[in-house]
Amino acid sequence: GVKTVQELRQRYRELLKKYHPDNEEGSVEVTQEINAEYDRLFDVLSKENQADKESPKYDYQAENEAFKAVLNQIIHINADIEIIGSWIWVHSGYECRAVLKNAGFKFAPRKKCWCWHYGDYVRYHKKEVTLEDIRQKYGSKTVNNKSKQYAIN
Repeated sequence: GVKTVQELRQRYRELLKKYHPDNEEGSVEVTQEINAEYDRLFDVLSKENQADKESPKYDYQAENEAFKAVLNQIIHINADIEIIGSWIWVHSGYECRAVLKNAGFKFAPRKKCWCWHYGDYVRYHKKEVTLEDIRQKYGSKTVNNKSKQYAIN
């Protein structure tokens, strides 16, 4: 029931979180099936976008592969992950900084979180933009992946 690449990515992230081999419910076979279906749907949605005269110059396939690879690398970390547009933001992931740096994330000190996006970032303005402004413009999907730890007294 997904109609856009953004919806597909959100659903992929949810399924990967649940069925990744590192989880109790997950397995390699199920993850491979999820990846195969994701690739198939991505191809269909990409062709529809190109048929809608969306810019064919942009390499959606490369972005797709990079997005999947990054999600696979960070699926197991104990942090809050948020997808805003085509960017991935990781909040409270300091203890996982080595994994995040290895996956290509950069720390955004003013926003106090880690971010990843495909390709080179080009800043189009000098004004500082808050995460809330970005969320309102592009929409966001928060995945609360961080487990809570309780002290026993």
